[in-house]
Amino acid sequence: MTQLLSEQYLDYSDVLIKPKMGINLNSRKDVALERVFKFKHGQVRTGLGLFNANMATVGNFAVAKKLLNKGMFATIHKHYTIDEISAFLIECRKDNVPVDNLFITIGLKNSEDQIQKLKDLESRYDWNNSQNICIDAPNFYIPKAQDVLALVRREFPKSVIMAGNIASADVCLKLLDNADIIKCGIGSGSACLTRKQTGCGVPMVSLILECADIVHSVGGHICADGGIVDVGDICKAFCLNSDFVMAGGIFAGTDDAEGEIIEKTYLTSEIIDGKNKTETKSFKQYYGMSSEYANNKFAGGMGNYKTSEGRELLIPYTGSLDKCLQDITGGIASCCTYIGAGSTKSMSKCATLIRVNNQLNKVFEKYSV
Repeated sequence: MTQLLSEQYLDYSDVLIKPKMGINLNSRKDVALERVFKFKHGQVRTGLGLFNANMATVGNFAVAKKLLNKGMFATIHKHYTIDEISAFLIECRKDNVPVDNLFITIGLKNSEDQIQKLKDLESRYDWNNSQNICIDAPNFYIPKAQDVLALVRREFPKSVIMAGNIASADVCLKLLDNADIIKCGIGSGSACLTRKQTGCGVPMVSLILECADIVHSVGGHICADGGIVDVGDICKAFCLNSDFVMAGGIFAGTDDAEGEIIEKTYLTSEIIDGKNKTETKSFKQYYGMSSEYANNKFAGGMGNYKTSEGRELLIPYTGSLDKCLQDITGGIASCCTYIGAGSTKSMSKCATLIRVNNQLNKVFEKYSV
């Protein structure tokens, strides 16, 4: 019999973090943004738990390099060849960019070839079986995804493995037999159409709360993937006890994201000499990896057995990625001062979240520049 759960599930837009007294913090500079992560299978990594999404436009070398340089974590998408990845790693070593927090993404299709790619990288760079691997699948409930995860763990017993995506706690313990990080979130990304096309998904706030206790009880970690609209949403995810946050759209309009700047000219309502004034705005392309566009580019087209679960978007051009990352670290540090948290690791212990009907005063938003 079909179940209908009466509990209301909440998203980032449904909550705010309540400011309150805590330890004495006089400045954002006093906040420890980086933390030490000790993983189930023995590895240790240090950094601010922020990832770029492993998507073609933002899971690229340029974005990854900037995040790694800032002490964050980074993924690169699964469509890079071994020679391209090798050239990138050589460049990073030449430029003193640390790669300890870099995750190499593989998918489920042609999994044997992708595992061989990992082996070749292992032999070239003598990672001593401790490279970081992201196994990416939109649906990690299918047996094949779990089989690939088990195979990767057998081949790379010392590696840090991130696997996902899932949207319920019931599968977490099974995956954590082989994974170190579970990627949580289905249908919440701005370029994702899964909820529209399949009706499946869970709002992120409730999902993080549901998964965090289960995952942490056995020494695992979670990564909240998708649904990030503003820096405040990253802060909320950390306060909800997510170890990592993965974001895509927030990086997609920056200079370092893939794609050319696209200019579009619009008619405005302002009349000059009897004609509507025009306004030119700049954008960058952003698309979901399950979109028809991505399937045509990387998979030879849409198969006749599936539907597009992603879309192609034009994201407003936002300029420097360095400025974006400064906004993120500044926002997280400021959040910590509002709740008296001395570090990102202690945010969940210090935070109280409240349900709200409204978040922002938008009365003058149409006049913003």
